[in-house]
Amino acid sequence: MGVAKKIGCGCGGLLLLVAAAAVAIWIWKPWASIVPLEMIEPEAEVGERVDTGDVLGNFYPADGANNGPGVLLIGGSEGGLGSDMTRLARALQDDGFSVLHVSYWRAPGQPERLEGIRLETFQRGLAWLRARPEVDPSRTAMMGWSRGTEAVQLVAIRNPSVKAIVLGQPSNVVTPGFSWDEPWNQFGSPWTWRSEDLPFLDLEGVQLLGGDMDAAQRKIASRAKQNPDAVIPIAEVGAPVLMICGESDSLWPSCAMGRAIADRAAEAGKEDVRLLAYNDAGHYGFGAPVDEDDEAFGKLGQLGGSPEGTADALRESYREIVTFLNDAIGDEG
Repeated sequence: MGVAKKIGCGCGGLLLLVAAAAVAIWIWKPWASIVPLEMIEPEAEVGERVDTGDVLGNFYPADGANNGPGVLLIGGSEGGLGSDMTRLARALQDDGFSVLHVSYWRAPGQPERLEGIRLETFQRGLAWLRARPEVDPSRTAMMGWSRGTEAVQLVAIRNPSVKAIVLGQPSNVVTPGFSWDEPWNQFGSPWTWRSEDLPFLDLEGVQLLGGDMDAAQRKIASRAKQNPDAVIPIAEVGAPVLMICGESDSLWPSCAMGRAIADRAAEAGKEDVRLLAYNDAGHYGFGAPVDEDDEAFGKLGQLGGSPEGTADALRESYREIVTFLNDAIGDEG
């Protein structure tokens, strides 16, 4: 595990004030009400909880599936098994895909920080999914949201049997470790492979959530040039890639990072990378469609964009996701 590093301006005369504010924020913990830990468990008629000691998640088999397509679904900094990715898993299930939604941090018995997460965790999830009779092991894809897009790319690079990947609000670099207990800090590498920490980009002084996304992206791009080992080598992914992003994302500059992924792929001659960008969508613009009368509709604009624009992006991009997966791992894939 790495050592926490303060993200701040380093203004000497304000240190005591900043420290006092940090203590007050830590006691208040407003983010706990914004992103509470969810461990949704499927009802018996739609799925099952998986807890093997190596794999923790929810499995949603497609109705009547036998040797069909499978999807490993990974969430982001929310941790656990949250409602947003659960909604996506259920939608994919209804469209004929057997989905394993895995938890990899924050859940009971798992790391409390998004730090030092072994990529082997997702390899074991893939192995579990492929062993199910509902799934053809040669027709499996991976999907990730936000921080989970880093893991999806990194696993697909190391596992050429993955037939397609979908990245929602993606990152083109490995970003620092994270904790909801100290969200103002950055920690060590979020990912390991064969017990080795993977290089990550130092984001000290880069304001993401609620900040100027153009300025944040300029700093990220500049630091990526100085630390190329932290840039995810998308050209090494031997599968087609579909990316979804919201131009109004206020959590991080997902569209700019998605374009960086597409540009890097094009430079390497990898032509099967596609980015869908939605102007009035925010960070919640990836997943399954949400109707206006759904209780989830109200939060769609919390991380950028309008609820209506984000809902439009969900509806349109979900259709694209299903088409993409059918082409890659469906009966005709």
